Amino acid sequence: MRWEMLKAGLLGAGLSWGMGCVEIPPFDPEPAWPAQQVGTAFLVRDIIPGGGSLFPTEPYFGYRLGEALDVAGTLYFTRFDLVGDEGWRLWRSDGTHAGTRVAEGPWSAGALLSPQRLTLVNGNLVFASPLSASTQPPFRLWRYDVASGNAEALTPYQDLATDRDSEVSLELAPLGARVLFGVKEGEQGALWVTDGTPQGTARVKTGLGSEAPVRLMPVGSRIFFAVRESEEHHALWVSDGTAAGTVKVKSLSAPANFHFVQAGTALGNQLLFWVSRFPVDGSDMQLWRSDGTVEGTTPVSDTTASNADLSRHGAGVVMGGHLFFGRWAHTADRAQELWKSDGRSMERVASLGKAASFHGVTRLTALNDLVLFWAEETTPASVLWRTDGTETGTLPLMKSPVEVDAYGGMWPPSVLAASRPGGPLLFAAADAESGTELWRTDGTVQSTVRIADLAPGPDSSSPGGWFMPSGDHLYFPAWTRESGRELWALPMP
Repeated sequence: MRWEMLKAGLLGAGLSWGMGCVEIPPFDPEPAWPAQQVGTAFLVRDIIPGGGSLFPTEPYFGYRLGEALDVAGTLYFTRFDLVGDEGWRLWRSDGTHAGTRVAEGPWSAGALLSPQRLTLVNGNLVFASPLSASTQPPFRLWRYDVASGNAEALTPYQDLATDRDSEVSLELAPLGARVLFGVKEGEQGALWVTDGTPQGTARVKTGLGSEAPVRLMPVGSRIFFAVRESEEHHALWVSDGTAAGTVKVKSLSAPANFHFVQAGTALGNQLLFWVSRFPVDGSDMQLWRSDGTVEGTTPVSDTTASNADLSRHGAGVVMGGHLFFGRWAHTADRAQELWKSDGRSMERVASLGKAASFHGVTRLTALNDLVLFWAEETTPASVLWRTDGTETGTLPLMKSPVEVDAYGGMWPPSVLAASRPGGPLLFAAADAESGTELWRTDGTVQSTVRIADLAPGPDSSSPGGWFMPSGDHLYFPAWTRESGRELWALPMP
């Protein structure tokens, strides 16, 4: 049965998604709702009663955090099947008990779809899925029609890009009403485009190196990307979504000392991007700029940045005509530093002291005319900072004690999630009165406050892993003794 449904998907046939799912307890009657409430935050539904958890108990449990996406006011999120080893399952919630359930789909009817990299394209939920449960499966692109409950393969024969751990590294870069993405066709890479429908999915250009194109970076009406020309270097390409408009900009080969594109972002009409010496090394990188021409593709500065966060969490963040990023000082104490660049030069904004772990300056997030970010102390603790781009305007907002794992490493700090454009930002943090709970900030010390103590006293509800605004609520996983780690919601702050 599994193979027959899989074969139908490979041939591009639509799959009608059946009802029912056996991995979760039978649908329980509507309880007195909400079952748990702390202030305005409430437990949406206790999926696994009796202290069992829908999500991993720790919010930083590797790749099993899952994803979340708002689709026309309904929350869609993924949950990893830890018991049945069936991969990722897609769930949906409208903020009510009855409306929080497994989304109808092939995973509840025996097929092998395991949704990853959820993306909204013209109202269609697009995702990648492996074709089998093997250790190195090929991945294909699918779409899920939220209205009809049908799934279709958008790339029934093309393999998506994977990383060194054989995990999908699909990048869907927006270009107007379409998205561009890289695939591997036999022994060569190709650039494809989709509008979220089978008829709107097509090849843009093939013959792009030996692997699927990676590091797709939107700049205005173009997409820059990296092509693996050889084992020793990338080439920078650019595309306007047409075959004729997809051209090589520059090879990052000798005599350059930096050869592999790691991350980039738009600053005005130019691209600022980081280039490393080695394919997976983010510890020593150089900032480059490109306007799409050979002459305009050059290093911004000879100064290098040592911070693996630049490859893990993106190129940095743009605010006020500058790219802000963190790096380690090239000194014996390796202090954390905040830097900025206008695309012509780089300058240090502030030195933030030594760190207890390797995270350094991370989670940079723009909020109006400020940038907020985490840095570390040696206590160990994470400190939430804000900056207006000046040294005097770079100030700490709060300090959060951090748990240390069995190896002496610190848990990474929380994401900073905007509840709506302009803020406030929501995040998880701890203080002397409670464990790790839900906080908010507008970028001032006075506005940086705890807004819910879901697990009272020293217990930590550890909200997060992800925070997602959808409809009139902000959703997030959180833990309590009564319900385990389940889905919670907060009326939009």
